[in-house]
Amino acid sequence: MSKILVARHANLGFVKVVGRGSFQNSGCLKAFYQQLVKDGVNRFVVDLDACTYLDSTFLGILLGLGLQLKNAGNGLLHILNASPRNLELLRNLGLDRLIHIDGRSNDKGSDSEKALNGINGQHVDLNGVTEKDLEEMPCPVPTRAEAAPTILEAHENLMEFDPRNVPKFKDVVEFLREDLGQPAR
Repeated sequence: MSKILVARHANLGFVKVVGRGSFQNSGCLKAFYQQLVKDGVNRFVVDLDACTYLDSTFLGILLGLGLQLKNAGNGLLHILNASPRNLELLRNLGLDRLIHIDGRSNDKGSDSEKALNGINGQHVDLNGVTEKDLEEMPCPVPTRAEAAPTILEAHENLMEFDPRNVPKFKDVVEFLREDLGQPAR
């Protein structure tokens, strides 16, 4: 069972992905970060230590957050504890050019201790957020119609950010635009 655990403290939003990060929970992630950004949060940490899978929709929504923070000029997005496979996915789609990404360390210790090691072994200030602060975000599985706009947005983000992603996702985007009755670009 996949779930998204979240916490907020001051100007920090913390997200922990347990299981799969996919189109099924990317809309919930987006709603969470949009509300926090609206409330003035400008730092986000996403812990992937317990994440077994990431799809392109979830990655495109994370990219959307990174772009929003960059455009605001004062935000940061950190991804911690990415497995070798997730690290490869993040890099192959170009997200490492925008988002601070740290792979898993070989250190023993609790998830929160590993998260605190942070980027390239440097401490990431989590504003006092600990594992005990995390709450499961309710996230009902969307219908195909409910998920389609988020899937389209995510793939457009990926294609606009890195032209190398266009051949990977142009057919998906064209299909979704047609399905949603939107004109081709």
